[in-house]
Amino acid sequence: MEDLKQLRDAIDAIDGTLLGLLNERARLAQEIGRIKERNGSPVYAPERAEQLMRRLAAHSTGPLDARAIRAIYREIMSASLALEKDTVIACQGCVAGRTHFAAKQQFGSSVRYAFHAEPTALFAAVASHSADCGVIPSGEEGPEAAVLELLMEGKVFLSSQIVLGGEEGAAPARYFVLGSTLNTPSGDDQTALLFHLTDQPGALASALEPLSAAGVNVISIHSRLARSGGLHLFLEAEGHAHDPLLVAALASLQASGLSPTICGSYPRFH
Repeated sequence: MEDLKQLRDAIDAIDGTLLGLLNERARLAQEIGRIKERNGSPVYAPERAEQLMRRLAAHSTGPLDARAIRAIYREIMSASLALEKDTVIACQGCVAGRTHFAAKQQFGSSVRYAFHAEPTALFAAVASHSADCGVIPSGEEGPEAAVLELLMEGKVFLSSQIVLGGEEGAAPARYFVLGSTLNTPSGDDQTALLFHLTDQPGALASALEPLSAAGVNVISIHSRLARSGGLHLFLEAEGHAHDPLLVAALASLQASGLSPTICGSYPRFH
């Protein structure tokens, strides 16, 4: 019993130290929030959050694994976001729905959530800054056509992705986080490009060839019928939009008469 008491006393002492450090961290987060407000910077920086998670997981000597570290720091960062400002995350769907659940896996319990039945209202909330971020589902065939139409307007960007593991043999569920600006590089990113192609032979090859010639690795390709005719081609490639390979590929596409919309660059899922 004495050993148990000593261990519990040691944990109590550590908890006291942790609480002091967490409060100091929170005060720094509040100061960061004031600076961001003065500069007009977004409150949520997914590239910074992902860099922190990767660094902590890499430096941990155990017994906490990467999954446990991410769960702990998700809530720490959620509390920090709420202290920086009244952070609002817009979700497509209803309270306690699947997208709400996915959003909480990314943003934790301390931020405020708002709900929109249709993507048009959600995109408008992010573009107008009445919501700091938005979360939308993405099916196995990529975002739905209505979402692609909204992304083509260039007012809202894909800033992060949430992937939840499938249960009982189901495929993993994927969601996108929306932001009002293009992220800065995290060091391990992917970029989404959106083309509007006419329905004619060789259209797909004309979009892919400049990417291949520039040495860009294409991760996924999905297409949706466009309301105006033809196809929306949603393509994800390795790298950030500002990386030299992608910059060269985009210049080549422009020269060939294709002008894809950069839908966003966001940390790769691991």
